[in-house]
This record gives sequence, structure tokens and C-alpha cells, in this order.
Amino acid sequence: MSKVLCRSVIAAAIAAAIGALACSDSATRGEAAKPAITEPPSFTAAVDFTPTLLARGNLGTFHIQSKAGDYDAELKSHDNTDIVVARIVVAPGGHSGWHYHPGPVLVTVTSGTITFYMGDDPTCSPHVHPAGTTFFENGGMVGIARNEGTVEATVVATFFVPAGSATRLDAPAPGNCAF
Repeated sequence: MSKVLCRSVIAAAIAAAIGALACSDSATRGEAAKPAITEPPSFTAAVDFTPTLLARGNLGTFHIQSKAGDYDAELKSHDNTDIVVARIVVAPGGHSGWHYHPGPVLVTVTSGTITFYMGDDPTCSPHVHPAGTTFFENGGMVGIARNEGTVEATVVATFFVPAGSATRLDAPAPGNCAF
């Protein structure tokens, strides 16, 4: 092997070793690795909040006008839309964590009570929704759903979201509420 080729091989081996050492973890055996991120995550995680996907389908773009007698309803989307239906069980004291959705969500409370707080409300006013009621979450609106009661709460949520997207996105606590 020529001296130039030998030096090239040695230089490559040294570079690989330095790269491996630079990327290695400083934890010793039996010790937890120290994360590279020094700040805590900015989002809030859900607690005792269990969603179950019931169905997901693509509706594409749509404009539905429905008139039956005196009843008149209209739904419209200019973008390719998935409709997602989920059943969500929230234990007493459980919550969704601060979050938002990429499109509107229609929520029907089937048991218990859900209390909803909006991230842009400086007074952190509770919106209480007992079984048999329905409420909307607008797309892009940061909020948190909480079960402040003593019994399990269940909702059925119908999401209107961009095709293939997540139904929910975590958000940092906006700081308007004490929790």
C-alpha cells in the first residue's frame, strides 16, 4: 500500500473515531443518559384522557346545503377534508392538556361533565358542558378540556381536518389559567 493511501486510510479512521466520540453519550453503565435539551418541553400532556378512534374517512371538498321543512343547515369546505370520529373517556381529575385542532371539532358529551377553558380568555372562565350537550372547538383555538367532576366523563368528537393530518396538536400552557 502506498504511503499516501495509508495516510488517507488512517486519516479516515481517526475522523470516524472522533465523530463517534463526539456523538457518544457520557452516561456510564447503569446511569441514565443526560438529555441534550436543557429546557422542559413547552407543551402540556393529557392526563387520564383516553381517545379511541371510531372512524376516519375522506370527504374531499364539499358544500352541503340541507333543507327539510323549516330546518336549514349548511356545511362547506374548500379543502380536501377528512372526517374523524373518536370516543374520548376522561377520568375524574383528567384533562386533555392544552391543545388545538387544525379544523373545527364538534363535541357531544355523552356522560359526566366536561369543563372547557380557552387559551385566549384572560379571565380563564369555565364553560361547563354536562351530558346531553354539544360544543364546538374552532380550528386553531388553543384550549383545555377538563373533567372537574367525581365521575368519568365521555364525549364523542367529530373532527373536520385537512386530509391525512393529525386531529390534535399539543400547545404550551398560555398562562391565563392557574393550572
